[in-house]
Amino acid sequence: MINIQNFKGYDSQFKEIAMISNLVNYDYVEHYSYDKGKWIMRDKNLFQDRLLLYLDKCIIGFISYEQGKDENKRTVFFDLKINPIHNGKGYREILYQKMLKNIKLIRCNKLLTDVYEHEHYKNYQKLLITNKFQLVQRNREYSCDTKKIDFNGYDELIKKLELEGIQFCEPKRGLIDKVDHYQKLEYLEWAVDQDIPTPDGIKRTRNSFERFLKEKLFFEQECYGTEIIAIKDCEYIGLTNLSVYCRSEPFKAWTETTGVLKKFRRRGIATALKIIAIQKLISKGITEIRTDNEFNNPMYKINEKLGFYSVPDSLEYLKILDG
Repeated sequence: MINIQNFKGYDSQFKEIAMISNLVNYDYVEHYSYDKGKWIMRDKNLFQDRLLLYLDKCIIGFISYEQGKDENKRTVFFDLKINPIHNGKGYREILYQKMLKNIKLIRCNKLLTDVYEHEHYKNYQKLLITNKFQLVQRNREYSCDTKKIDFNGYDELIKKLELEGIQFCEPKRGLIDKVDHYQKLEYLEWAVDQDIPTPDGIKRTRNSFERFLKEKLFFEQECYGTEIIAIKDCEYIGLTNLSVYCRSEPFKAWTETTGVLKKFRRRGIATALKIIAIQKLISKGITEIRTDNEFNNPMYKINEKLGFYSVPDSLEYLKILDG
């Protein structure tokens, strides 16, 4: 018997959600503890929920959804996954329609989700197209084998930048105790984030400093790979940070953010940041690094030069709702 139940935050539910996700994910492995940690520290001022689809007493699918903040407060971001053995039975549509009823509470007028351009996501993509979602952004996805990266020539670039007064630091080794470190880092990340393209109708929004600090500490304590900051005359001018999920994939790193303040661009700082970060990760035994860029973002040229190769793109789908 099929029925939908509300999410209660039990360990058993986190574990079953991770199990279903890993049946769909084509290139990464999830561990329930990271999902649980993020759920516990979620912003409770925003509408956020999950619905679980049961077949008898077994969870066979779920839909997670959350309200955007500030300018995006009427936008809902969601993800939907079904155990593949139940494909073709209309279960995605059941979960999707139930979500639509629930989000009326916040007068939602936009829905946004994403899929990979991969066979595992074909059924989800079909649901989106059937329900008149529009493809609004394509992101290049890249991977690299760290053993194949050729570092020749990059030492000179880094030395040149250092002679210009630019320092490259890893905060967990020297900056963490400085009183204004996190304030400077928050400002830099916000400045960099504003230049990352978003689909039309979706705005970049800034977290409160308290929220930023909570998420930064989670990164440092739970999934820290490395974080390199470029500094000139005490100003934070560029950064890159990468996560490593040691409980599920201890030899793979995922790029979170890479960027440089506008007035310091076109000097090779982003390349230097990536090189230093990759070398740090190699010293920790990391053998694969993943990254992504919006399709027209010129950062992809740096990635390809370093030896990153294309894997299936990610696609963002948007639907405008009446009202």
